[in-house]
Amino acid sequence: MSLSQDQAAESLKEIDRTSRRSASAYSYAHTSPYLMLWGVIWMVGYSASDTGLRLANWLWLGLLVIGVAGNTLIGRRQALSGPPQAWLRHPALRFFATFFAVWMFIGATYAIFGHAGARQQAAFVPLIVALIYVVMGIWKGPRFLVMGIALAGLTLGGFFFLKDHFLLWMGMVGGGALLLGGFWMKTI
Repeated sequence: MSLSQDQAAESLKEIDRTSRRSASAYSYAHTSPYLMLWGVIWMVGYSASDTGLRLANWLWLGLLVIGVAGNTLIGRRQALSGPPQAWLRHPALRFFATFFAVWMFIGATYAIFGHAGARQQAAFVPLIVALIYVVMGIWKGPRFLVMGIALAGLTLGGFFFLKDHFLLWMGMVGGGALLLGGFWMKTI
């Protein structure tokens, strides 16, 4: 039994569509645990900051250490179960390099614009994260795009309309958005 030229072309198109869907599904599943981890970290950190906890800065430092360690463990687990990566083979190294680049950008921005208030600082990082998700969505799949737009919208909405409890808003809604996004990415 032989295929016509049209049937062969249609089969190749279907293989390509399936391949793209599979790559997106893998990317979503790969990202899910990171989103859930950082969703919980945001919930704890921003909520504690809203209560006026005197040691909130130290809490954030501890949460960031936990986040980096958690990312390293997730990356190691994924590296052992997945295909090897070409550049910066270990996922933890890629995460650290990305994390370092983003934080250097944030530090440079603060250095240029001077001392921003607590609300502005609390809004800036989630907006950077939202931008990263939007860019990932452009390249990797629409779920990232939706998450980035939602995070940016929720951040801006809380910043302008919930001034007194913006940090609590970011803890529950910003952290909750990441946590729910992680579950959404997991369900393929």
